[in-house]
Amino acid sequence: MTLISLLDLTTASFTRACFRKRTSSQRPAAVHLRQYHVPLSTAFLLVFLLSPLAHSQSLTPSTINGNKLPFNVILVLPEKESNNDKFGITMAKAKPVIDISVQDVVKSGRMPPDFINFTYHDSRYWEDAILAERWATVGVVNAYCAGRLDAVLGFADSYSLATVAKVSAGFGNGVPVITTAGMTSMLGAQKTYPFLTRMQGSYRQMADSIYKLIAYKGDLTHSESRSTIGYKNLIFMYHDKRRAVNRPQVATGEQLSEDLSSHCYFSLYAIKMFFTEKSTFFKEAWKIQTPSLAFDEEVERTSDEVKSWLKLVSELANGESGRTLKESFCDIKYGLQRSLKAVEAR
Repeated sequence: MTLISLLDLTTASFTRACFRKRTSSQRPAAVHLRQYHVPLSTAFLLVFLLSPLAHSQSLTPSTINGNKLPFNVILVLPEKESNNDKFGITMAKAKPVIDISVQDVVKSGRMPPDFINFTYHDSRYWEDAILAERWATVGVVNAYCAGRLDAVLGFADSYSLATVAKVSAGFGNGVPVITTAGMTSMLGAQKTYPFLTRMQGSYRQMADSIYKLIAYKGDLTHSESRSTIGYKNLIFMYHDKRRAVNRPQVATGEQLSEDLSSHCYFSLYAIKMFFTEKSTFFKEAWKIQTPSLAFDEEVERTSDEVKSWLKLVSELANGESGRTLKESFCDIKYGLQRSLKAVEAR
């Protein structure tokens, strides 16, 4: 199955296009474009999977536009829920939506019964968050080698999504990857992920809203200043196992386990990139490091430890007079070192 017809409508944003008949040498020409309100799951399939059918001039049970049927789609999701997946995305939740969507478009006559074939692959994200990237990629590669890969759906984690989106772009003319996850801003790089479509947007949109609401933007007029808080001193306190101040360590200084970056970290990354891109003030202030303190919310901690962290970040956020950002960070690091020693002593 070629990608030309599949990608023609990817920018239609859940709209329905009507096309006039064409010869084999003509490109599809849109007659008109109108908003078409249907359930989200049905629109999803119509726009991304059924556009080849809408463009075709003739249809046989085994081919369409010279391409063999069925159109093979692999869904990559974890079979079980786990603490690794904060959004609770599983195969059991996705299958009913897909089944109803297929039944809907077949019943309406937009798609023949044997046009599309779904296969399901367990990413095992519930078993191991780190190895899920490997298992997801192997499943997609095996599907391609078996000649049953025309599109990829799903994913519950950004790491698996990123790897598969990179690899599948090199399969033939490229295989489209469509996901409701992948809000990490780095996945927006078109050169690296040319066939990736994210249905939910990215954390960059959140960063844009935060910037407009609270960020200092230089000298503003009275009317402009009323629509923004104009904070200069910002510090982010967030959950992230990989960079946590209370991350468990053994006596040798080695870390007990390898951890992945959290959604909170990727949110902060998007904020940093957006703020420094839009503001010369934050570009200079955050030149070396974005003021932040990461902690692991799943590791046992005392109230005194939390109080000490909050005190340190509060002092920095208040912008104490006569003290530089570097001096404030020295205090934070000293306080964090004391906290680490307290954790090791227990």
